[in-house]
Amino acid sequence: MITNESIMDATLCMMAKHGIKGSTTRQLAEAAGINEATIFKKFKNKDNLIHMTLEVQFESMKAEINQFFDKDFESAKVFLRQASQFISDIYEKYRDFMVISVREMGSKDMEFIDPSIVEYLYERVNQKVQEMIPSKNSSQEADAISLILNSVILLIMVEKVRDDIYKRPPTITTTADSLADVLLKLLK
Repeated sequence: MITNESIMDATLCMMAKHGIKGSTTRQLAEAAGINEATIFKKFKNKDNLIHMTLEVQFESMKAEINQFFDKDFESAKVFLRQASQFISDIYEKYRDFMVISVREMGSKDMEFIDPSIVEYLYERVNQKVQEMIPSKNSSQEADAISLILNSVILLIMVEKVRDDIYKRPPTITTTADSLADVLLKLLK
């Protein structure tokens, strides 16, 4: 059965491959296995379909991010290890959305997503780091730890996106555990 969700999934896949402007309603319909008229019947137009697709992905990611960061962690070490892995995993799980976000960065089609998923994730990491770090560490150090964590994971994701788009294998190979180890050393 064809559902709005299956149409949006196919749309997400096509936009990741061809970009927002490069994906026609005909291509989107073919990818979803439907008639092009169905898109217009269910979503009115291509812009509504794209907007709904991106918004659903963004809200789904936010919900997972909130669920993770609302948990209690037994220590900063456990948090940094789990957060590093979580961020890496969420980027992987929502790979098509991340490809679109990188490819369409700064475009009018993405401006309704404010803050961006990267900014939102940074805010949540920073809140948790502020809670988790020892009180002897300053707010600026917490900001720096959050920035490093997000930046490294984002660079790893950008490398993966480049591989998806341009077939250039990633050159950054750090692991979540090694990143957490370095960040813990900075906290001491």
